[in-house]
Amino acid sequence: MSYGTLAMTRQGHVQLIKLISDDGMNCYTPEMGEDLVEALRAAASDDDVAAIVLTGRGRAFCAGAHRSVLTGKTGPSGLTIGQEHFIAGFAPEFAAIPKLTITAFNGSAAGIGVTMSLLCDLRLAVPGARLRPNFAELGIMPGLGSTKTLVDIVGLPAAKKLLLCDRMIASEEAAQIGLVDEIVAAEDLLPRTVALGEAVAGGHAKVIGEIKAALNAAHEGTVADALVREAEAAARLRGAP
Repeated sequence: MSYGTLAMTRQGHVQLIKLISDDGMNCYTPEMGEDLVEALRAAASDDDVAAIVLTGRGRAFCAGAHRSVLTGKTGPSGLTIGQEHFIAGFAPEFAAIPKLTITAFNGSAAGIGVTMSLLCDLRLAVPGARLRPNFAELGIMPGLGSTKTLVDIVGLPAAKKLLLCDRMIASEEAAQIGLVDEIVAAEDLLPRTVALGEAVAGGHAKVIGEIKAALNAAHEGTVADALVREAEAAARLRGAP
């Protein structure tokens, strides 16, 4: 299936979803949000897909929301920003996709370009990619559950520094605080992400999904709760065909 704001390619068991725009900055619009929901759902339901990679085409991963939509302008879909399902309610479903999800920062990211990556399991970046969750500057509230996901990933003090002080950090510093998992040379970025996805493909898909769900839920409770979840998941797996 084709999308106006995305380029879709498959490498082995890895679904690549590239954000695209004519200027190479891949700014977010409600139309991109609608496309992302449809593409992510299709990949999540495809038994041949073991991992999903989000990346960008051109100079940036996603340079935040397009200025036109920040002023309330509607696009071809007739939606203003925040009305589309990607922002309005899709984040829990995205985070719970029972497959490995990876953001590959091919370039810089701002605003929603940063927060959408927090819903993925891993984040890889090229050297020098600049990440800036610039919501304070824009005078808007961060979305996609990022006031939780960012804290889960980097801790409360670092999250406050990033969001309240409107910090822009390079990928190397982002790796030091855990916001980026690996720094990879530009020519190796996609091969490395595909290799990670293919490694997951060698496992058992149902087990991968259950492990991810248990890890995601671990933030919500105690070790005792985790033991219960693990036992319940093991029972489900034993009864699986």
